[in-house]
Amino acid sequence: MLKRLIRSLIATVIQLAVAFFFATIILFTVSVFIKDKVDLLFSVTNKFAIQEKIGEKVEVKYDLLKKRLANQPAYGTVWARLIIPDINLNLEVKHGDDLDIIKTHVGHYAGSYFPGEGGSIILPAHNNSKQFMYISRLKEGSEITIEADYGTFVYRVYETKIIQETDKDSLPIQSDEEILMLYTCYPVTGLGHKDKRFVVYAKLESAKFIGETNEE
Repeated sequence: MLKRLIRSLIATVIQLAVAFFFATIILFTVSVFIKDKVDLLFSVTNKFAIQEKIGEKVEVKYDLLKKRLANQPAYGTVWARLIIPDINLNLEVKHGDDLDIIKTHVGHYAGSYFPGEGGSIILPAHNNSKQFMYISRLKEGSEITIEADYGTFVYRVYETKIIQETDKDSLPIQSDEEILMLYTCYPVTGLGHKDKRFVVYAKLESAKFIGETNEE
């Protein structure tokens, strides 16, 4: 009786192991063949969601007394250009940082500050040849200019860093000092998921607002 029970248990375990093995193979095969379709589905869903948020482009103005924007740009619209002579980069900056934006433009994390507001400015972009593929070549002292709708701001690189994608502490939102942070996936070449990020840190060096005759 005991031997029969043991044989029955062994047979059950073997059946479960075989079933798990084949289930794993099937799931892996399905994931490989439908990955592109799943990505497309998420992309389409994301696009519809973003279309609801994107508004008409508005003229962004700055309040010199409050040292804050008088009004923010509409989500998904261009409000500035990012210019980095050392890597021959000159790109439009859009407000927002969803995947559709950073694939074609430099994005602006909506939870961060704008140039001239005295806090953290976070600009992400995709690591392709048109966007941030070459920001890893930036060195201490490299110049970065943001030409916004309301003024021109010059920053000077003081540090670069490779971080884990989960390391949010390395992209702090603070209001004590105007720090510009550019970031992209790392390594900046190659395909597939990247679990690291390359970050460029730069401090504000000069600011000239529209209508001013002297730099601050």
